[in-house]
Amino acid sequence: MINLEEQYQKILERFPNAILVNDYIFHMRIPFKKDVFLDINFFNYPKKPTVSLMNIKGQSFDNLEMMVSSLKNWKKKNPIDIIELIIEVQKIFEHLQTNEVLIKSELINGILGLCKDQHPKEMLGLLRMEKGIISEFILPPGVLRSTNNTIFNPSRMPLDTSIIGSVHSHPSGNPIPSFADLKVFRNGYIHFIVGYPYDYSSIKCYDQIGNKINFKLVD
Repeated sequence: MINLEEQYQKILERFPNAILVNDYIFHMRIPFKKDVFLDINFFNYPKKPTVSLMNIKGQSFDNLEMMVSSLKNWKKKNPIDIIELIIEVQKIFEHLQTNEVLIKSELINGILGLCKDQHPKEMLGLLRMEKGIISEFILPPGVLRSTNNTIFNPSRMPLDTSIIGSVHSHPSGNPIPSFADLKVFRNGYIHFIVGYPYDYSSIKCYDQIGNKINFKLVD
């Protein structure tokens, strides 16, 4: 039998400033900064808890579940501890505050190699995030490549909520998104463009409307 008290105690050990909502141990608000807190209700645990990031005015942040792999891949028969979920959300929030995303260095090196192999044609792939870190490259089915652009039909992709964005190359060497790129950017929220000659200095990262995002390589 799942013990809610045990989950509650694990949370308090890591976040002693957590606040109970209506004195329920399964509904808590955890301050992440002065004006932002995580609201989590795990009354139905091991079913997926209700989680939202909110500011002091009660406004919630959009797309939280899309970014948190623990929520997207939640399994009732094999749930993680609530504290693990909270730590993942905290990590994502901290990097959002610094306008920075994390990506595995091994993955970036593999992407650079693929870009070189495909040159002078464009390379395009999708990106999967796990526990706040972009960790996997996926080649979409039915991709059409040319020296000018790469086309694929998103409807042919299997439903996979851990896919958070895309990466593609610009053989021209210009890593600035085109109008066509911005259309692709609508599907997801983190997008990389790698320009020729496909080295670290030619990698740029953007959000879904084309604003630059910083990225950090992790092991």
